[in-house]
Amino acid sequence: MGKLRSLPQKRVIRILLGNGFVQIRSESHITFKKTTPDGRVLTTWVPHHNEVTLFVIQYIIKQSEKDRREFE
Repeated sequence: MGKLRSLPQKRVIRILLGNGFVQIRSESHITFKKTTPDGRVLTTWVPHHNEVTLFVIQYIIKQSEKDRREFE
């Protein structure tokens, strides 16, 4: 497995949108939501910063249930 690192905000948003997430709100953070085939609702957020930190990337991976390789 590769190493996680900070990523540009636009790349993180592209990854989420490409995986079926929809932007639902943009306040202090941009909120994304997705309903899974079994009816569960996944919600995550991306801060309004040029770079998204490693800690936040790990949080997004956990909340979105995406493979960490997509964020490497």
